Amino acid sequence: MRAHIVTTVLRREWSETVRNRLLMSTILIPPMVLAIGPLALAGVVGERALPDALVTQVVAQRPDWANFTASELAGAFAVQQFLVFFLLMPAYIPLSIATFSIIGEKQARTLEPVLATPIRTAELLAGKSIAALVPGVLAGWVTYVVFVSLASIVYGPALFGVVTDASWLVGVFILGPTVGLSSVVAGVIVSSRVNDPRVAQQVGGIIIVPIIALTLLQSTATLLVGAAGYLLMAVFVFIASLVGLRAGVALFDREAILTRWR
Repeated sequence: MRAHIVTTVLRREWSETVRNRLLMSTILIPPMVLAIGPLALAGVVGERALPDALVTQVVAQRPDWANFTASELAGAFAVQQFLVFFLLMPAYIPLSIATFSIIGEKQARTLEPVLATPIRTAELLAGKSIAALVPGVLAGWVTYVVFVSLASIVYGPALFGVVTDASWLVGVFILGPTVGLSSVVAGVIVSSRVNDPRVAQQVGGIIIVPIIALTLLQSTATLLVGAAGYLLMAVFVFIASLVGLRAGVALFDREAILTRWR
């Protein structure tokens, strides 16, 4: 794989992304909403305490929260729900970019000239995948820094430790990028078979379903995943993504594309 070819594709993709207002809105608006989420949630939670049954369930899974006051425990439980949103950003942002990148070029008839050049399929997909993955991952990381700052101001120093513990760090900085990679893989595979970006996003959106399930489990305190759980998930998702990448390259048959997508 030639690095300069991948870099050229990468620059081209980012240039196209910046000019696409719809894609830029999907990258910029949700992180801004998520960043101010702690402020809005603070007004809802206030000094309220969790029901006794829920307190018992939460403390049983997170004994490190046992010394929190009632309001701090309510805040910690509420803030913990935001972690899954930092997994959603690296999932849906790269998926949107990847599907529009491939299918958009098919519709604009700009992909065929690229495929007619000596560029290798792996180089083309590598450039497109990196171009889709990086904005989602960076958006999640930057938003997390802002989120931590706001959470510590709104909820106090006790909650600062909650949003900077091992589970958050592993979830944001390790599991998040692997989820983003899996989303890119899904976008590449689906886009190689369909011509409508909306269909590709709907099918690729299956990646988000497990994250939503995790959200529901955490919101009811049925399962509060720790650092080890997120790390295990990251390993599993990464291995699945590598397998998917190989499948994506195989499915992206350039000869068929040049004839079938006309």
